[in-house]
Amino acid sequence: VLLVALLLSACGFSPIYKIDGTRDGSVSLAALALPDTDNGRLLAQALNGRWQADERALFDMRIALDEAARDSQLNEAGVGARIELSYRLRAELHNRQDGTRRSIELRHAANVARSGSGADDLAQKRNQARLAMQVLAEQLVMRLSREGIGGQIDEARP
Repeated sequence: VLLVALLLSACGFSPIYKIDGTRDGSVSLAALALPDTDNGRLLAQALNGRWQADERALFDMRIALDEAARDSQLNEAGVGARIELSYRLRAELHNRQDGTRRSIELRHAANVARSGSGADDLAQKRNQARLAMQVLAEQLVMRLSREGIGGQIDEARP
């Protein structure tokens, strides 16, 4: 079910499930800080419409992204036939009411076949990064929803 939902969202369709604890299917946060990198921009695109800024929200979130690539299936000359890509998203949530912090870590891995062209390899890696950021965005929103974080509002704030 999740795979079908991810494929639909990758094609531009809205998710077919409702995010619990939110008003309109988006997560409410006081602020969201993303890295100013290619993957950070891809994650921002994937999160577009999935979160909303709300000054009354209890949490703000800072995200860090890591990407690693390594050759695998080495031949006798030591040249890799595949590239293993791994992505890690670390989100730090700050409760603005009591000052507590908590962390969420999510991972995604992918493999691509190495081609004879460096340009093709780069295009494959970029496409995998785009897909990985969509997957990580979905996982993050679902995790925040499941833990009830995205819908908590400070009633004392106007």
